[in-house]
Amino acid sequence: MEEEIQFYRAPGHYTDPKEFRFFLQSLPDNLEEIIRFIKAILIHPIEARNNDVKFNYKKALRSQLDYRSIDHILSEPHVSALLSKQTLDIQSNPSQRGIFSCDHHAVVFASVLRLKGKPVRVRCGYATYLIPDRYTPHWICEIYDEQKRKWKFIDPEQAILNLVRGSFLPAGKAWLAVRKGQIALEKIVPDYRTGSDGVKYRLLNDINALMKNEFLNYDWIIKEAMPRPPKLFSKSVSNLDETEQNLLTTLAEISSEEEPSLSIICTKYQTYVHVENLWSEEPTA
Repeated sequence: MEEEIQFYRAPGHYTDPKEFRFFLQSLPDNLEEIIRFIKAILIHPIEARNNDVKFNYKKALRSQLDYRSIDHILSEPHVSALLSKQTLDIQSNPSQRGIFSCDHHAVVFASVLRLKGKPVRVRCGYATYLIPDRYTPHWICEIYDEQKRKWKFIDPEQAILNLVRGSFLPAGKAWLAVRKGQIALEKIVPDYRTGSDGVKYRLLNDINALMKNEFLNYDWIIKEAMPRPPKLFSKSVSNLDETEQNLLTTLAEISSEEEPSLSIICTKYQTYVHVENLWSEEPTA
């Protein structure tokens, strides 16, 4: 268990910034203040639209695929302009912030905490508190409470410090519930993919996140990006063979546990992901 805690203390490829590294380390340790800082530099597309920020919603969502690491996020013109002021007390209005979705909020939060040596992992799944009676695709974080020796959910994008377990379902739980008929697909809000393919997509996102490959799914979506996606990612659920279906169920069961076994995930992860997906340096074509 301690080895796994140490694993989540250290930044990974997507959460290890080169730019503004020491500035981010200088942020206060208080979680509420860290989230307040993040909300001063980032704004969710829906929140931006609700604040009358003028932008093309579809283009904004597509352009976010180009921001596939903490350094990419921090280099976005709006974010970079705010950070260049080198002040922890950033004052900004919605139009001055970088427009980024929940996964980017979660990655920035995880990056800041890992730079401070705090164990944190990013999780992908479904929130029940965003749209009534619906399961909304969402990214949050889990931080490890050293005193209670337990992981707890935090939603950096929604600025919720104490998420009640059950209000957020890691994607594995949703996958298992759908397969058992406990959640109707009509209740799940579609995103990049619909139906069971959308739940599978989220499940693989969550496995990637548990391995600290938080934005690997974007590298798989973009045609010109490396590395290439595995068949388990590319194939629709209807075309998966029995072995692949069983593997997804196993991954879902492991990732649904309150203490997912990192060693087992590593073993299973390497059975479906290409070797080049396990890089620690910049991939090459």
